[in-house]
Amino acid sequence: MRRRAAIAACLALLAACDSGGGGRAMSKVANTEWHRKDLDAHLSRWLAVAPTPSGMLRGQFDRNWQPADSSAVELTLHSRLVYTMLVGYEATHDPRYLEAAKRGADFLLGPFHDTLNGGFYQVVDATGKVVSPAKNTYGHAFALLALAHAARVTGEATYRDAALAAWQDIRLKLREPGGGLRGAAARDFAPAMEKRHSQNPLMHMFEALLALIDATGDQQVVADARALGDFVLNQLMVGLPDGGTYIPEWYDAQWKPLRDDDGFTDLGHQFEWSHLLRSAELRGLPPTYAAVADRLLKFAVAHGYDEQDGGIFNRMSPGGQVDHGKFWWQQAEGMKAFLAVAERPDMARRYQETLELVDREIIDRDNGGWRFGAKQTCSGGGCSKQQPDPYHMVGLDWTVVSAKP
Repeated sequence: MRRRAAIAACLALLAACDSGGGGRAMSKVANTEWHRKDLDAHLSRWLAVAPTPSGMLRGQFDRNWQPADSSAVELTLHSRLVYTMLVGYEATHDPRYLEAAKRGADFLLGPFHDTLNGGFYQVVDATGKVVSPAKNTYGHAFALLALAHAARVTGEATYRDAALAAWQDIRLKLREPGGGLRGAAARDFAPAMEKRHSQNPLMHMFEALLALIDATGDQQVVADARALGDFVLNQLMVGLPDGGTYIPEWYDAQWKPLRDDDGFTDLGHQFEWSHLLRSAELRGLPPTYAAVADRLLKFAVAHGYDEQDGGIFNRMSPGGQVDHGKFWWQQAEGMKAFLAVAERPDMARRYQETLELVDREIIDRDNGGWRFGAKQTCSGGGCSKQQPDPYHMVGLDWTVVSAKP
């Protein structure tokens, strides 16, 4: 047990230094003061509005920070806010964040947890009543992410054991024989034929497994993370003659990419995969993942970056048509990917240009928070009037602020 704790502490230190491409190059390139102010603004605002007496964390607010719906919360959103509160405690050492995070994690292990079948319900209300008993794999990825960070930040065995148990439920009940993950299941996890698959739950499950490695040092989790990563790289990734590669968003029942209008490639996810794969070597995964990260970044920059005005585009159709919308989360993930290779001048430039776009068009200086997208994207009414939850922004800002020069 002592050896495992030492390994986990070492991994956590490495992750803090390099989880998003930190280190000397990033410290020189990143506008640390900008990110520190942005992080503080998100943290203080969400601490003020999200916690409730029951431990449920509210996440739906309009642009004026009035609650859109406070009666119930979905698993993904609650878990992302647990993660946000944990970052708040790491960044500020303010015990109010730790209290909110632990109450949120306990709510996750209480009303959200299915004690009969395992796993987590999709929606519960503030009283603990189950609103939707379904099992959603995307939500489970964020529940695992929240519990893994809770285990690492608090050092408490309760959260470590709960995180490992959650992964075992996912591993045994949501994983397919070929290595992929079902997108959803009934309350009892009964087998069902999936007509379509998405790579998105796999990407965030991979992210959660990296966090679980940091928290526990468990070598079975390392092996499982590699199995999931290898499935994506060997089965889902599409190579191109120019050396680039991409991961389509949607697949049929046999995990073959869809070729109709639903078969798009999310450009933000190519950036997101690139920085996740690049950080995986620190957790004992193959160094070849970094080479794949370069290939994904090559494709993402070629098709998803606006060289004229800066910023990350939305998606690309199977026929190669690019939707030039620029939404909040893609900018955050693009900047993380650029900072992961900040020693390259062309990537450092793109980080700076994207940051300028966000500062100029997406930061909401009237109400606080980030808007859903850039001005042109939102001018036609294509942006929600809600506040985006802070997961992507806090993750970006903390990557910069926590980096060791």
